[in-house]
Amino acid sequence: MTLNEQINKSLAAIQSEEHTVHGGLREALFEGVSKAYPEDGAGFFPVRPSSATKPMRDIFYDLKNFYNPGLIPKEDFEPRIKLIFQFGHATELILKKVCAAKFMVQDEQKRVKYGELIDHDGSIISLTGSIDWAMRLDNTSSALTLVDAKSIGEYPFKTAPKEANIAQMQLYMHSDWGRENQVNNAILIYFNKNTCDIKCIEIEYDATLATNLLKRLQLIWDYYLKDEVPPREFLAGLDWQADYSSYKSFDNKEFEIAPIGRETIRLEEYAPKQKYKKDAIRQHVAKFGNKVVQYLDKAEYVVYNEKKLELI
Repeated sequence: MTLNEQINKSLAAIQSEEHTVHGGLREALFEGVSKAYPEDGAGFFPVRPSSATKPMRDIFYDLKNFYNPGLIPKEDFEPRIKLIFQFGHATELILKKVCAAKFMVQDEQKRVKYGELIDHDGSIISLTGSIDWAMRLDNTSSALTLVDAKSIGEYPFKTAPKEANIAQMQLYMHSDWGRENQVNNAILIYFNKNTCDIKCIEIEYDATLATNLLKRLQLIWDYYLKDEVPPREFLAGLDWQADYSSYKSFDNKEFEIAPIGRETIRLEEYAPKQKYKKDAIRQHVAKFGNKVVQYLDKAEYVVYNEKKLELI
């Protein structure tokens, strides 16, 4: 029997019922992910460039847990998601090495300050973040370009850039380092992990956009200082931002209460007609929250069921 025949025989045996995929080992490996890689971003101040476009409530809850760990129940990232983060970090190292072979790379993981907040006691909190790296594209020009590498799947690769990535680059270019070095351009390098293709997108510095992003972060901080939960921007089951929130279950507990335990509002009008169910849910939550509304023709309320909001 030739070597190829021996290998094919072994392969046939593996693919037959004589051998099964070692599911127990797979589960053990996933259990090891959380031990090997604690939650991504844990221990960092929640107000940072990478989270500038996160739902206001998520950042608010992150702040509560930053100062009082464990105060707000939070769902841990799935092991698979943690692995995605780690492969993202590995991609950054690979692409940085590739860039260094072609261009003049500098300021790797440089800590920069892009703003500040005033704490309860009047002390100043510096808002900082670490850039991936910067480089000079022609090796002779004085122009410095900010660079950030992202690892993404097939569909987001086609639709890139992401809003959150643009916001992050604007705040970094707006930082003390960015203004001192007149960094007016950034390049987002997207790596398609399905095909190993690369997409490079140039972002121009927009001072107005950066300022408005800082105002948004300041607004969230103001809500934190007042200990007032920010208004909902996104709804579970209707918006992906809410669906991916680590606080989804906690934030929607008010909609788990039985109707009999909720406040009832009586209106001398008929229930509004909506072409799309999602529009009806948005309108109800925006106007009445978890309250039961008794219209002339029927009663309506929103419930949190199977991780999404529904109008009953």
